[in-house]
Amino acid sequence: MEWFKIRRVSTFTRTPYAGNPAWVIVCPEGKVEENRMLRLTQELNPISDTTFVFPGDQSADLYLRFFSKSEEINFSGHGTIAAYFGIAEDNLIKLNEPITLVRQHTKSGVQHLELRVKENRVERVTVSIPIPQFLSMAIDIKSISKILGVSPIDIQGTNYPVATVSSGITDLIIPVKSLEQLMDIQPNFQLMANYCNRLLISGIVVYSMKTFDENNTVHMRHFAPTVGIKEDPVSGASSASLGCYLLKNRIIPQEEMSRILVEQGHSMNMPGIVYVHINIIKNQVLKVSFGGQGVVTFEGSIMCPE
Repeated sequence: MEWFKIRRVSTFTRTPYAGNPAWVIVCPEGKVEENRMLRLTQELNPISDTTFVFPGDQSADLYLRFFSKSEEINFSGHGTIAAYFGIAEDNLIKLNEPITLVRQHTKSGVQHLELRVKENRVERVTVSIPIPQFLSMAIDIKSISKILGVSPIDIQGTNYPVATVSSGITDLIIPVKSLEQLMDIQPNFQLMANYCNRLLISGIVVYSMKTFDENNTVHMRHFAPTVGIKEDPVSGASSASLGCYLLKNRIIPQEEMSRILVEQGHSMNMPGIVYVHINIIKNQVLKVSFGGQGVVTFEGSIMCPE
């Protein structure tokens, strides 16, 4: 009978039980069959994704696999952030101050990460992702306003565009006039799922340039009922898409931008912050990454089913 180390991590936050939670299970030796990993995930809290961490090989330092309650997924942003806070005491990688560079292998390929390290502890994890792509797609504002329960003028009156952006997952990005309107949104999730399925997109990002903390850049909410998530507390990849959208449409001046701080989770009482970094030279995006902090809220051992 195998026992694995397990930890629960609140990601994109330093506050326990805020941000986006994920389980991290360390599998130091051998192979664990997919059906056993899915069974473990289903035994755990079904609202949290689970990251399984395996030793790396010649192509990468670690091999990560991600599971939702229903299936294996190719990549999870918050699952990746959680992994490096969840394994910090297991000596699976050598930590060097102030920055440790890591290559991880997942089903979506090899990702490059930077771990900010202080006193042999991980302080922040930053993940490089493919540059988000803007898709040409006709969007019906009346349908969107009906789905979100807002007036079309509350979208169009912002003078900001609606856009469809893909960063591995494809989101429709919608502006609203005020933070109060954003917090009051109660979507019709059945209409939203039908609409997203028809457009072959994963979800909808709704944002306001007004924030709870004046030091932050933008506040967003992320809805993804087509993948079983009515509202995601904090989404790293979708935050990166929103950051690229803000720069492309010059809602944030490129010359003044060093990093974008994306607030999320307040509507669910699970606030978190995503740090989005976009490197631009001569109006060309060369590199996109997102990062965040984390805090372990549980640790122990779990028996792996046969």
